[in-house]
Amino acid sequence: ALTTATPAATRVAHLFVASCLEVFNGFRSPVQLRRHLDPVRSAQLLPELARATARNAPVRRRTPRPGLHLRRLRVCEPRPTAIEAAAVLSGTAGRSWAMALRLEQRRGHWLCTDLRVL
Repeated sequence: ALTTATPAATRVAHLFVASCLEVFNGFRSPVQLRRHLDPVRSAQLLPELARATARNAPVRRRTPRPGLHLRRLRVCEPRPTAIEAAAVLSGTAGRSWAMALRLEQRRGHWLCTDLRVL
């Protein structure tokens, strides 16, 4: 059974999703998220971020307004050192995206160990 997340876990998930949105909206490079990614998995996670970014975007944006924003975030904590989250993102022209992720605490830092953007 999945347990509901503590406020601290929800905050961690929100911050990570916000960082991903900055990448998807072209305000940050996917490589800037590397320190938030599990080093063992970053070879799989960085291309996923880059693919999602390319899907969103004209690279040169005329407006500082983000094209993609968070509509809904559901967070659960299967154990105290793991957070799983599902996000619904809204894009331009009414397009919606889904994002699923897992964060695990390693040596006091939360790292993304899995990420899917649909």
